[in-house]
Amino acid sequence: MSKFRSYTSFFIRSLAISGAVFTALSIGFLVPPTLYSPIADRAEAQGKPTATDFIKQGRQLWQSKNITGAIEAYRRAAELEPKNARIQMSIGYLLTQKKDYSGAIAALETATRLDPKSSSAYTGLGFVYTRLQQYPQAIAAYRRAVELDPKNLDAQQSIAYILTERKDFDGAARVYRQIIATSPKEIKAYLNLGYILQQKGDFRGAIDIYNQADRVAPLNADVWFALGSLLAKQNRYDEAIAKYQRALEINPRHAESNLAMGLVFQKQGRYNEAIAAMRKAAAAKPNSVDIQMAIADIYLQQNSISSAIVAYRRILENDPDSGIAYLALGQALAKQERTEEARKALERAETLFNRQGDSESLAKVRTALEGLKK
Repeated sequence: MSKFRSYTSFFIRSLAISGAVFTALSIGFLVPPTLYSPIADRAEAQGKPTATDFIKQGRQLWQSKNITGAIEAYRRAAELEPKNARIQMSIGYLLTQKKDYSGAIAALETATRLDPKSSSAYTGLGFVYTRLQQYPQAIAAYRRAVELDPKNLDAQQSIAYILTERKDFDGAARVYRQIIATSPKEIKAYLNLGYILQQKGDFRGAIDIYNQADRVAPLNADVWFALGSLLAKQNRYDEAIAKYQRALEINPRHAESNLAMGLVFQKQGRYNEAIAAMRKAAAAKPNSVDIQMAIADIYLQQNSISSAIVAYRRILENDPDSGIAYLALGQALAKQERTEEARKALERAETLFNRQGDSESLAKVRTALEGLKK
């Protein structure tokens, strides 16, 4: 896969799950209704905290990013209201943020038992199984969510996402077309369907779908970005740049368009313009590893090793567990014969890749470490 594809296709593929499902979880789970019950009324009369009090506390702790404290508050609420499914959904969502997936599944399964007709609970359960790449269980949960609520677009988009991950492009395309038929203003479905058609080699069909999306939402920068990316993959660079520029007219801070345009400039040898575009992307998304890696790649291409090292260190400030950044940093330091610094960076990369079970990257690190010994 080319650098251009690796830096841009992730955007289209992630639309179905990152935005749709997290929105459903954060809105549906973390804003439970005010609880009125005999238990709460008696506790309030006796001056004791009620389930509602703990829910409010949990919400405040979550908003201040104290996830551990929020979980504890919601668990206290669950002790007072053990039959409240929405509290269990909130716990499940918070545990997912902590990457405690087994705990999240337990909480969400409890929610489905307490409220078997809750489409949101099954959607959350599907999300956790997707994170674990347990796709059969995820699809089963999402399908149950759709059975309970045929208008649950989050679950439908997520089913299509999983089918895409499993390379069942025909199945994914069918789901996206169904979504478009029933919800013709759902732009994410058009974008994802266009991506699927690209994977099948149907570029003409993808352009038609993106043009349909443009007619539905003419001021949507994501649509113009998708059109530009499709043209860039066909080496139609000047046309691609025009689409990216249109996206940026609509949204000047559209990071993906600036990044993609920078990559096209790089291919054309227009390095100063490439770096300028990528810096605009970085200004919009300062914590993006992809953008900083792209900037570092250009510096390396220009043999500006010191500038690349600065870019890699900036990545590690934001993402200290990025094995890819440590590997690249180590390789760059080795080029400057800064052997001990290079060794430390590569050994850190080795530890991270070993922990992640990334055998391919691990082999690259070990090859680089062997090179330092020569």
